[in-house]
Formats: sequence, structure tokens, C-alpha cells
Amino acid sequence: MLYELRKYDVMPGKGPALLDRFGTFTVPKWGEYGIRAVGFWTPQIGGQNNLIYILAWDSFEQRIERFGKWQASPERAEKWEETERNGPLVRRLQNVLMEPTAFSPMEKGVTYGDAANRAPYLFELREYEAMPGCKPALVKRFGDFTNGCFVEHGFRPIGYWSPVVGPSNQQFIYMLAWESYEERNLKFEEFQRDPERRRVFEESEKPAGPLVEKTTNAMLRPTAFSPLK
Repeated sequence: MLYELRKYDVMPGKGPALLDRFGTFTVPKWGEYGIRAVGFWTPQIGGQNNLIYILAWDSFEQRIERFGKWQASPERAEKWEETERNGPLVRRLQNVLMEPTAFSPMEKGVTYGDAANRAPYLFELREYEAMPGCKPALVKRFGDFTNGCFVEHGFRPIGYWSPVVGPSNQQFIYMLAWESYEERNLKFEEFQRDPERRRVFEESEKPAGPLVEKTTNAMLRPTAFSPLK
């Protein structure tokens, strides 16, 4: 399984038009082309992009075939011409193809909440740049300890991914779901204070120092048409 993280830097003032095109046309049409959307979000805090979404593919070959047919479709071209008469809606696109880790909850069918009896979650997208040569140790620490510790402290992990095509071979990406900013801050404080977390992190960082060089995170709200909410 492959996942594709796509980030749109939207042209000023074009956000509503882009969301409308996705919600009323693009997402329904993708179903006809076998393109599977995981979720769509707009950033609340962090990042300069106005729309972030994730697609799921069985393979790289499937991605090339199905997305190629979509890109070449006359109905898509007609809709783009109609909606971009006054200029493009998107300034630039960044995309990363990612493989899920063996411990990724999404791959194991682990649910993160009862969708029928709650408000949409607040999502947090976290992107780590590992220190040179330290990514295997970072992923191992997540799989052996951090993910389980997250769950013990009431975190809701959605997925963990390693990019296979993207800007860096040292990236590690994951997503969490929260009921509120208050819950997020409280749970992270508890996690940071956990003595076992401190011990494990210290042990894992003895050979070469910190495993993470840089962390980028964005707080996201799901769109009305997002499958993940």
C-alpha cells in the first residue's frame, strides 16, 4: 500500500472555490476513476498551505494508471476551464509518496473514535527530519515504544509513514487526532513528563545523540467532504 500526501498552496482568495470544486466535482468523480481519498484538511496552525489531503494506492503502477486517466479526462479539463477563467486556483503543489510502517494503526484497522457520536476531530500532522543515519533508530523507537506510550496517554494515532518519493530520505511522518487543543496540550505534557518515556529516549540517544533534527507540525480541520473526520 502507498499513500500520497498532497499539499496545495492556494492562490489568494481562491480557497472557497477550490474547496467547492473538490466537494462538488473532484471527489465524486475520483470514485469513478478508482481514486481513494483518505482525508482532506485545512490548516488552522502551522504551514503555509491552504489544503492538505491524502490518497491511498495499492501500488505505484496503480497510481500512475488511475491518476493519469483522471488528468487526461475531458470532463476534468472542462471543469478546470470553467473554474479557472479568472486564473488558477492553486499556486503550487507538493506531494510525497509514503509507505506505512508495520505498526501504523490505519493498516491494522484500528479505529480512532466513534464517528457517529462525536464532533469532527482536530488532526495534527507531524513531520520529522531525522538526524543523518538515525531514521531507522527513530522508526524502531516509535514501533517498539512511542506508539504504545501514545496510546497509554490517550493519544489517537492515525498512521505512521516513511516517504519513498519526496524531498528527503530522512523524513518520518505521522498523524494524530484530538478532541480539542486543550486535550492535545494536556496529553503531550503528560507524555513528556512520563519517566519511562524519558528513560527510553535517553537510552536510544546515548550512541549518537538526538534522533530528530527538525520537527514540523500543522493543526488541521477536516473539510465537510473528508472521509476522515
